[in-house]
Amino acid sequence: MLAEKLKEQTKAAHIELEKALVQKIKSITTIDDYLQILIYFYWFFDPLEANIRRQLEHVLPDINERRKMTWLEEDIQALASAAQPIKPFQELPFVQNQQQAFGTLYVIEGSTLGGQVISKMILQRIPELKDKGLRFFSGYGENTMKMWNEFKDHLNSRPWTTSQEEEIIAAANATFNLFKHSFA
Repeated sequence: MLAEKLKEQTKAAHIELEKALVQKIKSITTIDDYLQILIYFYWFFDPLEANIRRQLEHVLPDINERRKMTWLEEDIQALASAAQPIKPFQELPFVQNQQQAFGTLYVIEGSTLGGQVISKMILQRIPELKDKGLRFFSGYGENTMKMWNEFKDHLNSRPWTTSQEEEIIAAANATFNLFKHSFA
């Protein structure tokens, strides 16, 4: 199954990104610190979602339900302050075909699982966020695992060639690595 191959062959990159993100989350001491992280995610996800959608809108039936930008926008608006804007990313994962889109989306969809842990970490650091600003990291809420499994089922059900699977895995690793390096 491709989803299992992805998990195994992206494990190292996933762990490295997770370490960088947890370190960043642990540095949060104010709402403005948190807002900067949300803006950071916004600049990463905004162009990616558009590219992924262009590639998958006719092959992934629930692609519109998987948009995360509105969640980020809600959180940023709820917490808006005088925080300094963050520059858009100069380098983003390459998404020019369905394989690259699926590899990149694997990382984004998988992040909804970790986001639930992150939202708890953030709430411990800034309790006043209890009623606002955690929509993005809350993912699909109680439907998060359902959405993740549906994504994996769709990924596994497609008739990928070996070279297509390799391209999906390469795109997922590139996404993990670019996002991690951008935290440095």
